[in-house]
Amino acid sequence: SFAQEISTPKGNILRIFRQTDSPVIFSLINRNRDHLSQHGDTTSNKYPTEISVRDSITQPSNPNKLRYGIWTPNNDYVGTINFTPDIDSHESGEIGYYVGQEYNGKGYATDATVALTQFLQNHGWTKQYAKVHKDNLASQKVLQKASFLASEEVDEEFNIKFTLVKP
Repeated sequence: SFAQEISTPKGNILRIFRQTDSPVIFSLINRNRDHLSQHGDTTSNKYPTEISVRDSITQPSNPNKLRYGIWTPNNDYVGTINFTPDIDSHESGEIGYYVGQEYNGKGYATDATVALTQFLQNHGWTKQYAKVHKDNLASQKVLQKASFLASEEVDEEFNIKFTLVKP
Protein backbone atom coordinates (compact mmCIF):
# COMPACT_ATOMS: atom_id res chain seq x y z
CA SER A 1 0.00 0.00 0.00
CA PHE A 2 1.48 3.28 -1.12
CA ALA A 3 0.82 6.78 0.14
CA GLN A 4 -1.94 8.70 -1.60
CA GLU A 5 0.04 11.88 -0.90
CA ILE A 6 3.70 12.66 -0.35
CA SER A 7 4.98 16.06 0.76
CA THR A 8 8.10 17.30 -0.98
CA PRO A 9 11.05 19.17 0.55
CA LYS A 10 9.82 22.43 -1.05
CA GLY A 11 6.24 22.06 0.16
CA ASN A 12 4.70 20.70 -3.03
CA ILE A 13 2.43 17.67 -2.92
CA LEU A 14 2.66 14.45 -4.90
CA ARG A 15 -0.83 12.96 -5.08
CA ILE A 16 -2.04 9.75 -6.72
CA PHE A 17 -4.19 10.64 -9.73
CA ARG A 18 -7.93 10.88 -9.23
CA GLN A 19 -10.54 10.72 -11.96
CA THR A 20 -11.50 14.33 -11.13
CA ASP A 21 -7.94 15.43 -12.08
CA SER A 22 -8.57 14.55 -15.74
CA PRO A 23 -9.45 18.10 -16.95
CA VAL A 24 -6.34 19.77 -15.48
CA ILE A 25 -4.02 16.94 -16.56
CA PHE A 26 -5.42 17.08 -20.10
CA SER A 27 -5.16 20.88 -20.16
CA LEU A 28 -1.45 20.76 -19.26
CA ILE A 29 -0.75 18.03 -21.84
CA ASN A 30 -2.80 19.78 -24.52
CA ARG A 31 -0.98 23.11 -24.19
CA ASN A 32 2.41 21.35 -24.04
CA ARG A 33 2.11 18.96 -27.01
CA ASP A 34 5.31 20.15 -28.71
CA HIS A 35 7.22 20.20 -25.42
CA LEU A 36 6.02 16.69 -24.49
CA SER A 37 6.91 15.26 -27.92
CA GLN A 38 10.60 16.09 -27.71
CA HIS A 39 13.24 13.39 -27.53
CA GLY A 40 10.82 10.63 -28.58
CA ASP A 41 8.49 11.16 -25.59
CA THR A 42 5.06 9.61 -26.23
CA THR A 43 3.02 11.44 -23.54
CA SER A 44 1.39 13.76 -26.06
CA ASN A 45 0.37 10.89 -28.38
CA LYS A 46 -1.00 8.73 -25.55
CA TYR A 47 -3.51 11.38 -24.47
CA PRO A 48 -5.32 12.93 -27.45
CA THR A 49 -8.48 13.70 -25.43
CA GLU A 50 -9.60 14.35 -21.88
CA ILE A 51 -11.45 11.00 -22.02
CA SER A 52 -8.16 9.21 -22.79
CA VAL A 53 -6.65 10.80 -19.66
CA ARG A 54 -9.64 9.79 -17.54
CA ASP A 55 -9.57 6.23 -18.90
CA SER A 56 -5.84 5.94 -18.09
CA ILE A 57 -6.70 6.79 -14.47
CA THR A 58 -9.76 4.55 -14.10
CA GLN A 59 -8.35 1.65 -16.17
CA PRO A 60 -4.54 1.96 -16.17
CA SER A 61 -2.60 -0.15 -18.68
CA ASN A 62 -0.23 -1.08 -15.84
CA PRO A 63 -2.08 -1.18 -12.49
CA ASN A 64 1.26 -1.59 -10.65
CA LYS A 65 2.56 1.77 -11.87
CA LEU A 66 2.31 4.54 -9.27
CA ARG A 67 1.23 7.78 -10.93
CA TYR A 68 1.41 10.99 -8.94
CA GLY A 69 0.44 14.50 -9.96
CA ILE A 70 2.84 17.23 -8.86
CA TRP A 71 0.80 19.98 -7.18
CA THR A 72 1.96 23.32 -5.76
CA PRO A 73 0.79 24.50 -2.32
CA ASN A 74 -1.74 26.65 -4.27
CA ASN A 75 -3.09 23.46 -5.87
CA ASP A 76 -1.68 24.18 -9.34
CA TYR A 77 -0.96 21.03 -11.34
CA VAL A 78 2.55 21.31 -12.81
CA GLY A 79 3.29 17.78 -14.01
CA THR A 80 3.53 14.10 -13.26
CA ILE A 81 5.97 11.73 -11.62
CA ASN A 82 5.60 7.97 -11.67
CA PHE A 83 7.26 4.76 -10.58
CA THR A 84 7.01 1.49 -12.46
CA PRO A 85 8.17 -1.50 -10.38
CA ASP A 86 10.16 -4.12 -12.26
CA ILE A 87 8.11 -7.30 -12.71
CA ASP A 88 10.93 -9.59 -11.58
CA SER A 89 12.08 -7.64 -8.52
CA HIS A 90 10.67 -6.30 -5.27
CA GLU A 91 13.38 -3.66 -4.96
CA SER A 92 13.90 -2.14 -8.39
CA GLY A 93 11.88 0.03 -10.73
CA GLU A 94 11.87 2.99 -13.07
CA ILE A 95 11.14 6.64 -12.25
CA GLY A 96 9.64 8.89 -14.92
CA TYR A 97 8.31 12.44 -14.91
CA TYR A 98 7.36 15.48 -16.93
CA VAL A 99 6.44 19.06 -16.12
CA GLY A 100 4.73 21.60 -18.31
CA GLN A 101 7.12 23.87 -20.21
CA GLU A 102 5.86 26.87 -18.23
CA TYR A 103 7.15 25.15 -15.07
CA ASN A 104 10.58 24.19 -16.46
CA GLY A 105 13.64 25.37 -14.59
CA LYS A 106 11.77 26.06 -11.35
CA GLY A 107 12.87 22.92 -9.51
CA TYR A 108 9.52 21.07 -9.59
CA ALA A 109 10.85 17.92 -11.24
CA THR A 110 13.91 17.77 -8.98
CA ASP A 111 11.81 18.37 -5.84
CA ALA A 112 9.32 15.66 -6.87
CA THR A 113 12.09 13.21 -7.77
CA VAL A 114 13.86 13.72 -4.44
CA ALA A 115 10.58 13.23 -2.53
CA LEU A 116 9.46 10.13 -4.44
CA THR A 117 12.86 8.42 -4.44
CA GLN A 118 13.21 8.97 -0.68
CA PHE A 119 9.72 7.61 -0.08
CA LEU A 120 10.47 4.56 -2.25
CA GLN A 121 13.83 3.97 -0.53
CA ASN A 122 12.05 3.98 2.82
CA HIS A 123 9.70 1.29 1.47
CA GLY A 124 12.36 -1.11 0.20
CA TRP A 125 12.71 0.07 -3.41
CA THR A 126 16.49 0.45 -3.17
CA LYS A 127 17.34 0.04 -6.87
CA GLN A 128 15.69 2.91 -8.70
CA TYR A 129 16.62 4.06 -12.17
CA ALA A 130 15.48 6.38 -14.92
CA LYS A 131 16.09 6.51 -18.66
CA VAL A 132 16.61 9.86 -20.35
CA HIS A 133 17.28 10.75 -23.97
CA LYS A 134 20.91 11.75 -24.48
CA ASP A 135 19.81 15.17 -25.79
CA ASN A 136 17.45 15.90 -22.87
CA LEU A 137 19.97 17.85 -20.82
CA ALA A 138 17.37 19.45 -18.53
CA SER A 139 16.11 16.05 -17.40
CA GLN A 140 19.65 14.77 -16.95
CA LYS A 141 20.33 17.71 -14.61
CA VAL A 142 17.18 16.87 -12.63
CA LEU A 143 18.41 13.32 -12.07
CA GLN A 144 21.94 14.40 -11.16
CA LYS A 145 20.58 16.86 -8.58
CA ALA A 146 18.41 14.04 -7.18
CA SER A 147 21.42 11.74 -6.59
CA PHE A 148 21.24 9.68 -9.78
CA LEU A 149 24.40 8.70 -11.63
CA ALA A 150 24.57 8.31 -15.41
CA SER A 151 25.90 5.11 -16.92
CA GLU A 152 28.05 5.15 -20.03
CA GLU A 153 25.51 3.09 -21.95
CA VAL A 154 23.08 4.47 -24.48
CA ASP A 155 20.30 2.15 -25.68
CA GLU A 156 18.78 1.84 -29.15
CA GLU A 157 16.42 4.78 -28.45
CA PHE A 158 19.43 6.95 -27.44
CA ASN A 159 18.48 6.85 -23.77
CA ILE A 160 21.05 7.01 -21.01
CA LYS A 161 20.27 4.93 -17.93
CA PHE A 162 20.63 6.77 -14.62
CA THR A 163 20.80 4.88 -11.32
CA LEU A 164 19.97 6.27 -7.90
CA VAL A 165 23.00 6.39 -5.63
CA LYS A 166 22.40 7.19 -1.98
CA PRO A 167 25.30 7.83 0.41
